[in-house]
Amino acid sequence: MAPVIATWLLPFLLLAGADDRTFTVAIDPGHGGSNRGAPTKKEGTYEKHLTLALAKQVQRLLVGERDLKVVLCRGTDILVPVRARVRCGNQAAARLYLSIHANAAGGGEPPGSQRGFEIFVLPVADVDKEVARVALLAKDDAEAAWAGHKLRVAAEQSLAAARRIEWRLADTLGRDRDRGIKQAGATLDVLQGLEMPAVLVEIGFLDHEEEGPFLLSEEGQLAIAKALAGAITDLRGREQRGRKEPMTTSPRPGQSARKEP
Repeated sequence: MAPVIATWLLPFLLLAGADDRTFTVAIDPGHGGSNRGAPTKKEGTYEKHLTLALAKQVQRLLVGERDLKVVLCRGTDILVPVRARVRCGNQAAARLYLSIHANAAGGGEPPGSQRGFEIFVLPVADVDKEVARVALLAKDDAEAAWAGHKLRVAAEQSLAAARRIEWRLADTLGRDRDRGIKQAGATLDVLQGLEMPAVLVEIGFLDHEEEGPFLLSEEGQLAIAKALAGAITDLRGREQRGRKEPMTTSPRPGQSARKEP
């Protein structure tokens, strides 16, 4: 019987060469420039400022990590078109794309009435559209089938990455702050056209009386950045273990028995 590679490892082996040991993550700080995002209670400060600060904090936390590279798709307060953000991830040959956003009550909800983080991945219908798009660009049926297969595997692994991020954030912020993993309810165009597992995170509600100030505080930003950085190193570690032990799916002796996704 042929060895069975753990399913979470497949996209990384499919999307990267066997000799490429560097786990590259593309971090997209939402909004920027004239696209300010949600306002905060701090004058002159908007969602765009927070997302950039968090992305840079995650990058700083991961500096020096072996076989790990962070690429920021927006490093300053500028307006970056959605397609340019997508190109950023693809051209970096990223193994994970993480788009960071912050929320505010909407859709008829009273301001300040919502709190907590939520995580988004592309819905199945959008994945199907992406598969159809790459099929049209392929030179033959075999190439179309392979390209479509890689996109579907990456979509499955977007859910796996989302679960890891969810676990880390809930562990940091509290299980009661977990609004779940979703495939609808947010604008997800920045996840379309990507060639790797991709996740959009709404870290909390800026208009909430308690959560808003926490998100803007140094303490809050460091806590969230550590959770995101931890999820990234978890995924990098899983890939490395999978390369060495592709048939191992159970915890090794001595590992924590704590339930993880």
